[in-house]
Amino acid sequence: MSIKDRAIEQKYFHCYATANDRSLYLRDIQNLIRIKNCYSGFSKVVLFIAISEVKKISLFDRFFVRMIKKMFHKHPSIVVMEVYFKSNIGRDFSSFQSLFLKVKQIAGVNDFILFQNRSGYGPFQKNWYSQFVKQFEKFDSIALCGSTINFMDHDKRSLSDNLPHVQTYSFLTKVFYLNMLKDSFPGSNETEQIDIVCKGEIALSQFFLEKKYKITCIEWPNEEISNQSAAIVSSDIKGNVTARHYFYHRTYFKKNLAIKINQIKNDLFTWFIFLYHVYKK
Repeated sequence: MSIKDRAIEQKYFHCYATANDRSLYLRDIQNLIRIKNCYSGFSKVVLFIAISEVKKISLFDRFFVRMIKKMFHKHPSIVVMEVYFKSNIGRDFSSFQSLFLKVKQIAGVNDFILFQNRSGYGPFQKNWYSQFVKQFEKFDSIALCGSTINFMDHDKRSLSDNLPHVQTYSFLTKVFYLNMLKDSFPGSNETEQIDIVCKGEIALSQFFLEKKYKITCIEWPNEEISNQSAAIVSSDIKGNVTARHYFYHRTYFKKNLAIKINQIKNDLFTWFIFLYHVYKK
């Protein structure tokens, strides 16, 4: 059965994680405008947004939430189900856990979930969701599909290159696989950065790899990765990708001066553009 045929039967969820530590929400606004304007490849995508409460919720935070809902009101294919605040303990991974708990209340085991955090800039191409699904289903026994895969351990723990893991700034999976976690995302209670990476991002992929499932990514579309796979590169790939991606990590933009300069220019107009998308007919 083709992706087009299954689109009627399956549901597609997009779970976005951010925080209120940056008062203007510039990166979030840019990402949300891209989500609004770039067709996902499916006739309906249900969007949940979790905002970690780094500081006390302000009137501006609540205004931002109202503007998000208004911007997506009557969108032809994106349905904003909920935008909510949560504790910052566990950072993105507690956000992923809370988002999943909300999704599973209305999802079936074969429904897809695409996770994105603020550091995952995008989408930059149409059919971004359907292409993740296509890559996910390219091989058998895939549990996670990311934009990129890193083989390296956290450099403060070891120099090992035998810990393949999907980098969680953007990744796709199914409810079926997340149910195996028993409502407890790896890293969801951690507070230190090294533990969030080691016990969160790395542990998430290793949980499935140790069960003999595999992972794949957009950067290397012809590769299915297991714990026995040799490292394709011996460095962190996310800032040096070569494929044409739907989501790029923020480090990719920092390394490209021309893109960085253009980003600064865009920052100056972000809120004007946001309000235009909110209020245009």
